Amino acid sequence: MQIQLTQNRESPYQIIYPYAPSPSEMYAAKQLKKYLFAITGAMLPEFQDNRHTEDAEIVIGYTNRGGYTEEDQKALGNEGFLIKTAEKKIFIIGSGVRGALYGVYTFLEKYCGCRFYTNDFERIPRNTNLSIPAIEEDRQIPVFMLRNSYWHSVSDTEISAKLKINGDYGRERFPDKVGGDVHYDGGFEHTIGWLAGQCPYGERAWSQPCLTSEETYQTVLSNVRGLLKKNPNADFISITQNDGDGGACKCDRCRAINEAEGSEMGTMLRFVNRIAEELGEEYPNVLFDTFAYRFTRKPPKITRPAKNVVVRLCSIECCFRHPLDECAVAPAHENAESFAENLREWAAIAPNLFIWNYTTNFTNFPVLFLNLEALRKDVAFFARYGVRGVFEQGNIASLNGEFGELKGYILARLLWDPYMSRETYIEYIREFIRDFYGAGAEYIETYLQMVLDSSRDAHFGIYFDDPTQYVYIRDCKNILDGKREFVRRGTELFDAAEAAAEDDRTLANVRRSRIQLYDYIDFTLRAQIEEAATEKEKAAYQEQLIENNKLRFLYMRRYSVTHNHEFHNIESLSDPDYATHCLLWKCPGEE
Repeated sequence: MQIQLTQNRESPYQIIYPYAPSPSEMYAAKQLKKYLFAITGAMLPEFQDNRHTEDAEIVIGYTNRGGYTEEDQKALGNEGFLIKTAEKKIFIIGSGVRGALYGVYTFLEKYCGCRFYTNDFERIPRNTNLSIPAIEEDRQIPVFMLRNSYWHSVSDTEISAKLKINGDYGRERFPDKVGGDVHYDGGFEHTIGWLAGQCPYGERAWSQPCLTSEETYQTVLSNVRGLLKKNPNADFISITQNDGDGGACKCDRCRAINEAEGSEMGTMLRFVNRIAEELGEEYPNVLFDTFAYRFTRKPPKITRPAKNVVVRLCSIECCFRHPLDECAVAPAHENAESFAENLREWAAIAPNLFIWNYTTNFTNFPVLFLNLEALRKDVAFFARYGVRGVFEQGNIASLNGEFGELKGYILARLLWDPYMSRETYIEYIREFIRDFYGAGAEYIETYLQMVLDSSRDAHFGIYFDDPTQYVYIRDCKNILDGKREFVRRGTELFDAAEAAAEDDRTLANVRRSRIQLYDYIDFTLRAQIEEAATEKEKAAYQEQLIENNKLRFLYMRRYSVTHNHEFHNIESLSDPDYATHCLLWKCPGEE
């Protein structure tokens, strides 16, 4: 059975929402009206549910039109939704927090053909005669209570809501019209420094405070209590170790506890448990969050996380070319334990296990970092072991010059649907490439496959300069020839994609992604300079290097790639030294 929504730009349907709507329910109605008009040309009226009932209605939220039970309301929570039809009526049922709004966006995508990709790019089909199939029940409830795809291309409020990203770290606070956000008050990471009085708020300390000191405890307790008095409805308070890998305090008391626990997490977890116990009764809805990061990654033998404590397990040492539960290699971290085993151990004892995962190279943002074969399996791995929140850290500072737009999108999809099939995952990727790169999509897809095929046996972490040590055509007579051949094929493919671009937007998308190839060419040319037999050959390669980096800089500037690595903005740079690598470019005033 098909339900005819519109015919020749006209529709018998009206949009119904609750009599006293929340801001997000009101916004959901307006978004549905806006996009249905864009698709069909039909302008559907919208009414509160105190209006008389009609047969042809799209009903949003919990209204007097029914379509739901008390059990549904309880099961759906703040973010779940239910889409179904009953004769002509279409129900999009969900809470006035985010559920109804998420349901509307899913209805537009799944049944009307829309796609919401990035901050400024979406696909809206045109269909003046829109029909949908009868829907018995499409019920979706999130697996993860916190979801953050930390990429610039999906950082705006609008796209975050459309992709069901609810974590606001790295973004402006989400307004009520999209249901607000899941928020950490007092900082998201490395907060123990300011909480313990080691440094001002907003800055970082680099040594760990003594966690068996009563003075440290009382200082942190006072600062956490102060945060909660200002923000009694806080979701999370982060009590997380300072950055660095220098280890915990080495005083006799701390050492004794950590030796007994078999992990330097011992003192940290006891400390956070004590804070959570002291404040938990007064603030029963707050979760107190701490890291399992570097030297605290291993679970302690004795102490268990309290029921109101979050353990955020961080994968910083891992190989990211392969799935985390299939590869135990830890590049540049020879003594690191198996992350997958640590996750399983934490899952057995932690009532609230979160993950901080890494999805780009922080030393060289535009570098080849093809982890697409790992992402789906990693998110499914987290879900299988009961993880409740996932932060997927990418480059939120600027557009990326690699495939950041694709990663930001596909990660958001996975965080909502962590058990996505391989077939669905591949189709989402191909669909994105077709829409984002237009007529050049086939060349980009071939290039992506070449990168994957050229790095299958490589193991890379999140801090490296030179992608050519990992990615090169494997069947050449030597590695340098493999690099040259990769450059030749990659250049042909990007040339073809540029030539096929049908408009300025598509051309910009292709060229922005091509920056990764210019980065690769830079390192390849430097290798050729080192191998050159004559000064003439060296000079010729040097000239090519300079021309390559001129194009790279032009594309970075023209296509809004402002950060070459973490914490380094080169927007003020106007005349770099093209003979040096991009990572060494310095802005005016830098030493």
